[in-house]
Amino acid sequence: MKKTFDKRHAILTLATIVCALALCLPAAAVVKLDMDTTYSGANMHAETCREFAKRVNEALKDQVFITVHEGGALGLKDEDRFTAVADGIVPIQSVLMGAAIGTSPIFGLSTSPFFVKDFKDARLLMEIARPYYDKEAKKHNQLILYTAPWPPSSIHANRPIIKYEDIKGLRIRTYDKNGTDVLKKAGANAVVMSWGDVYPALATKTIDSVLTSSQSAVAGKFWEVLTDTTRVNFAIPLNMININLDTFNKLSKEQQQKIVEIGKQMEERQWKLAEEAMVNDENTCEKNGMKITRQVSNELAGKLKADGMMVIEEWTKKVGPDAKSILDEFEKKRK
Repeated sequence: MKKTFDKRHAILTLATIVCALALCLPAAAVVKLDMDTTYSGANMHAETCREFAKRVNEALKDQVFITVHEGGALGLKDEDRFTAVADGIVPIQSVLMGAAIGTSPIFGLSTSPFFVKDFKDARLLMEIARPYYDKEAKKHNQLILYTAPWPPSSIHANRPIIKYEDIKGLRIRTYDKNGTDVLKKAGANAVVMSWGDVYPALATKTIDSVLTSSQSAVAGKFWEVLTDTTRVNFAIPLNMININLDTFNKLSKEQQQKIVEIGKQMEERQWKLAEEAMVNDENTCEKNGMKITRQVSNELAGKLKADGMMVIEEWTKKVGPDAKSILDEFEKKRK
């Protein structure tokens, strides 16, 4: 009987010691992650970044905490964001795909001018290309958490763009090489410029026009410096929200799964927002005094589309066999 008592006593004593030691151990440190975006305020990409961080922080309370840095606060230019994630300079980054062309040509697909005609096309193209995007991102030490489309790109200027000749002479900002090449062919003085530099360049008259969505026109209050928006449906660009793979792999499986799950939620949210935004944002520009040209001539549309084909041809050569696989599947499924 005494032996039984001693054994129980020893077990209870050991349990007490273990519990005491556990209480003395420090709690697991919260993993703090910075998330960077060039956008801010009411811009839907900034809003979705904030919502992503909010949901992750709530779901993984006391485990993972994401801080969103808006408006390019960390000092990165658009063309540097993809490599910043690869190098672990910023763990999570919102990257305009077209801005990563210099490093990875495959990401130029979403900004290929006049290749998709609507959101249905753009979504199909993204879904077909996504495995190839994922493969390329992995090569550069990152994981795509979600894609985020923009409304179609318009030309915002001090005159409507009705004819092909109206583009000639524009000092126009573009968001990537694809847009620059096509607009230069049409006679514009086109230059790639990060979003954070656009309004100062307009205010100082370094540029007199901008290729971007009406969502950005609202965010930038273009009506203060420009008079017209022409809906040319140039492209439906994508951003990708990427996390550094080294950072991601240090998280627990449960944390990884939750972050990926919330990323999928944000993707659905952003596609819905982008479709709603085009009309709403044009109306906002109009209410603030801008003239909106919603239909361009067949001559302008036809010539710009023909110019855009050179971008797809160049992209196909640079990307190689994967490009043909993507384009063949897209043409087959869009019919």
